[in-house]
Amino acid sequence: MRCLDEMRGASVAGGECCSVFDVGCGNLRFESFLASACPERAWTFYAVDNCESLVPSAAWAGRGAALKYQTFDVMDALLRGENLHEALRVPLCDVAVAFGFLHHVPLAEHRLAVLSALIDQVRPGGLVMVSLWQFMRDAHLAEKARSTHLRALDELGLDSEEFEEGDYLLGWQNTPDAYRFCHSFSDTEVDYLVAAVAGRASLVARFVADGKSDNLNTYLVLQVA
Repeated sequence: MRCLDEMRGASVAGGECCSVFDVGCGNLRFESFLASACPERAWTFYAVDNCESLVPSAAWAGRGAALKYQTFDVMDALLRGENLHEALRVPLCDVAVAFGFLHHVPLAEHRLAVLSALIDQVRPGGLVMVSLWQFMRDAHLAEKARSTHLRALDELGLDSEEFEEGDYLLGWQNTPDAYRFCHSFSDTEVDYLVAAVAGRASLVARFVADGKSDNLNTYLVLQVA
């Protein structure tokens, strides 16, 4: 995984990266990967999400990695105008990540707020890594997204004018009447995020990966000033 290579190459305060903040951690897939790939490191994971039932806490027994989980609704905090950095019970870490999460956040200013909070949670010289889903690049996924979105608008009685370009309501595991908000990032939007935090974090790497075409996600790796 290229993100792991970036972490291995990073030097934070003269030492190796070992503390990781993960917003939208889900089932701790990234934490499990790191603990397995680098068992020699004394990892401390600060994981945040709003679905505690997904967290397999028992699986951490004997891993040699410390896990500190906080139940926290990022979107609820954003809608209330809270400062995410102040609301989180997380110390400054070596690395902060958001994988498979930002595309669920509506409005450009909210997505920037999440990225800014990730930067706030990292020590100078540390890394911030995010994935930005670009499902409209794939012809099959794009066609399915358009048709599902139209069906969802009709079923839910929503106005298409309430959605911004790139916003779609997608299905979930073929479950009837189950929809989720997803945003497909344009390259221009990716450029905007990089430029918006340029004074606080510099771009270390930008690459695409995932899917049959190997280009469904753009990954950003930023180093905090």
